[in-house]
Amino acid sequence: MAFASADGTAQVTVDARVTQQFRGSALFDSLRDASDFFRQGSAGFSVGRDTHRLDGVRLDASRWIIEPLEVTAIRSSFFDDTRIFPRGSATLDCALLMRDIPATWAALQPMQVA
Repeated sequence: MAFASADGTAQVTVDARVTQQFRGSALFDSLRDASDFFRQGSAGFSVGRDTHRLDGVRLDASRWIIEPLEVTAIRSSFFDDTRIFPRGSATLDCALLMRDIPATWAALQPMQVA
């Protein structure tokens, strides 16, 4: 997977393959634990053009099936920037994949912040 922002300032590339075993997570003891965590936390907020408001979305999926991935390479112009993240301060814990799942994104009420 790879993407770049329209202005070219942000890029991410990930090389990974589906694997049968979930391993290597410091945060989750099992694939089920990881799946439950993300299913219960399927909403997120992020800052947009108005820095005093967070826009939110929620993933609604009629089925919830997660597969473990083995990551062989990853690059991120954001997380690789040592001015923001000193070397070793941002590390990949695990990678998960959802595919062929009927899903929609629902807008959430914006959140005001100071």
